Amino acid sequence: MSAGNPPAIAPLPADGAPRPRLSVMIPTYEPGPFLVEALRGILAQDPGPAVMQIAVVDDASPTVDVAALVATVAPAGRVEIHPAARNLGLAGNWNRSVELSRGELVHLLHQDDLILPGFYERLLPGFAAEGVGMAFCRHAFVDEAGAWTRRSHRERWRRGPLGHWLARISQRQRIQCPATIVRRTVYERLGGFRPDLTYALDWEMWVRIAAACAVWYEPQLLACYRRHRNSETSRLTSSGKIGADLLAAIEVFSLHLPEASRRQLAHRAYLRLCATQLRVGDQLLAAGAVAEARQQLVIARKAWQQLPGGLGKWLRLRQLRQLEGRCSG
Repeated sequence: MSAGNPPAIAPLPADGAPRPRLSVMIPTYEPGPFLVEALRGILAQDPGPAVMQIAVVDDASPTVDVAALVATVAPAGRVEIHPAARNLGLAGNWNRSVELSRGELVHLLHQDDLILPGFYERLLPGFAAEGVGMAFCRHAFVDEAGAWTRRSHRERWRRGPLGHWLARISQRQRIQCPATIVRRTVYERLGGFRPDLTYALDWEMWVRIAAACAVWYEPQLLACYRRHRNSETSRLTSSGKIGADLLAAIEVFSLHLPEASRRQLAHRAYLRLCATQLRVGDQLLAAGAVAEARQQLVIARKAWQQLPGGLGKWLRLRQLRQLEGRCSG
């Protein structure tokens, strides 16, 4: 697959069959009690199957009886179960979830995350605005016990389409999946999530959408993204792959940026990534994790090499050399 061609999402047949307004698709793999909590949040806002498709799309879980787990919380037949014949991986299962959706709008809600009361009521009206292809709300980060650990940045105080959104979302990841709803036709037009990315595949998608469509924002905090020891994010963080994936994402989504602003937006993203990797490297080194700090340094230098000349590049070079000296000292 080339950098310019994400996986295709086929449109639904034009057979006149009735379609729900919304598809809530839950990709899973070896789910546990958090899935039950996620389903409770959806079912509490369920307007019925004519309006909302609810589906669990399982990526060939080897030990968990997903149907039995769903049956503990959902009425019989209300939640579709779609098991996979083989494991497709993160992007593969997300794309399969989109492909199995029948609604005009698609909400990908991962098994560990949850929505709060009023989520659909507040976000769905945003799609009445002209050109809106995606809507999202402010979200909280929660731990294993459900306690809020921090909140996402407030993008604006009033709900409505975001101005200059592409410049902001292309600089760094600002959204998490549970807070987003996307038109199915947008996925059909732009393609699915990229399997050559592991951590930053959603960020790359949000940039791609922002480059093509208007994006609606709801400032109320109505979704929660869970971080815990067994999450995919935690695994990738410990493996040291996140920085390299972010670097690859910038290279890929740069191709989808408007030609007139492509270099400027890409340079901002590389500058932000370089600064982040240097900060994380400092933290790791202070904790005695020298090998991990060196991994951050490698990515920081690669990002720095993409920067044009100027004060920003010179300042980052000083920081790079300081960290290099500390790592080898």
